[in-house]
Amino acid sequence: MGICQTKPKVNEPQSKMKKMNTEQRLMPKPSRILDVNYKQIPNKFRRQATQKRVQQIQQFDTDTQGLFGLTNLGNTCFLNSSIQALSNTQPLTDYFMSQLHIKEINPENPLSSQGNIVKSFAQLIRLLWQKVDQYQYDDMKVLKPTQFISTVGNYNPIFAEGTQEDAHEFIAFLLDMIHEDLNRIKKKPYVEQAKFTKFPTNEDADAEWKKYLSRNQSIIVDLFQGQMLDTLSCLTCKSSRYCFEPFMYLSVPVLNRECELQECIEEFLKKETLKGDEGWNCTNCNQRRDSNKKIDLWSMPNILIIHLKRFKFNSQFRAKIRSLVKYPLQNLSFENLVCTKQVEKPTYDLYAVINHSGTLTSGHYTAYGKNRDDLHWYHFNDSLVTPVQQPESLNDAYLLFYFKNSVEEFKRQTLEGINVSQKRKTIKNTIVIKQTMLNMHSQQSNSNLSDYKRNNNNNLAPSVSSQAQKKMLFRKQTKHFQIVKASEQPSFQQESYVIQEEN
Repeated sequence: MGICQTKPKVNEPQSKMKKMNTEQRLMPKPSRILDVNYKQIPNKFRRQATQKRVQQIQQFDTDTQGLFGLTNLGNTCFLNSSIQALSNTQPLTDYFMSQLHIKEINPENPLSSQGNIVKSFAQLIRLLWQKVDQYQYDDMKVLKPTQFISTVGNYNPIFAEGTQEDAHEFIAFLLDMIHEDLNRIKKKPYVEQAKFTKFPTNEDADAEWKKYLSRNQSIIVDLFQGQMLDTLSCLTCKSSRYCFEPFMYLSVPVLNRECELQECIEEFLKKETLKGDEGWNCTNCNQRRDSNKKIDLWSMPNILIIHLKRFKFNSQFRAKIRSLVKYPLQNLSFENLVCTKQVEKPTYDLYAVINHSGTLTSGHYTAYGKNRDDLHWYHFNDSLVTPVQQPESLNDAYLLFYFKNSVEEFKRQTLEGINVSQKRKTIKNTIVIKQTMLNMHSQQSNSNLSDYKRNNNNNLAPSVSSQAQKKMLFRKQTKHFQIVKASEQPSFQQESYVIQEEN
């Protein structure tokens, strides 16, 4: 079994059955070619969606690419499904099909693989999207990602040991390494993250975002990076601390009942009370206090990855939550979920899903992907690739991949082009007003605040971690839901991924 396909005619001339050479097969289509100084990447899903849609058929078009399966090399279904989902991320594939990574590798970055991982990944993507005609498809429908797995294993052995691993952790690791391999910042400046004592403005957000861009710029941020506001409020003295942080994905809780995806996101954004040892070390009280923690979405990325937290661990039990989560295929809206008005309408269409079936200790990963050539959905089950009407098995969905459907291109961000504050208006809801008033009162009554700022600047000295420490960090989950990274930068700094214009 495999992809339905047209068989060659028995009387077809032998010359037409010759295999294309490697260079010809890996040449991208003209519409996929990008220049290293590109200012935007076409959103081909958006463009094709505005055209007349082709009807779903059970026979693939020979012009359709990206339909190769991947051999399971021993518990590598987590890796295969992750690769298929990223392969169907159209703008990322465009980047690697155009081989822009060759000109942008940063071998001197101590947090990178000196370009080894990104080169191996790019080669695999180009093989998955090579040109294949109907006469040679039988011999080429499956690839063995042996070299890629071996390369990954050199930098994170846990993903190459043949054990069952987590697809979310692997994608976090892989996107992080691709960013570090392609980071255009050769020498990162020292910057300090601002900690606000009252609800910040859009100008504050832009200033903090610019700090991230001064240290981190690559294709990954343009596509996957957003910005959130983290708030901690002391329940004793009522003081608050606000910090901006980038995020790569949203890890949202799965409710113990059938629910809508938006309910999971709303649950993620709810205020959380931290008590005892988990409380905030209040800088006003100078001791750990019970506190409230709140996440607000400030700006949304072009590509949004949503991680459904189906695996639950605590001191009493370990279990998988198999509740049905109904997720929309089109027009997932964040307009009522972000705390500022967005320059681009934050609505999204689904293009890929990673599923986990089975239990916590014994399961299997597969993926669904919407092909950028024919707009059909396909099911990727290791080496087997089959057309489907749409994603199924909603109670197995683990990672959801959405693209912003309100734009024709995904723009390249630069230090010169991020000042968009004048185009935004902060939403002044009742909660924000109350928080601001409380903070103003706290600021007036807190005579030690300036001393706190001076004293805590000493905690921002950067330190360099070893590669071994970095590998271990990738195994950990954090409550902030951004990729865990080594502390090469100041301890507050969360990595971001943004592109800078070439001179």
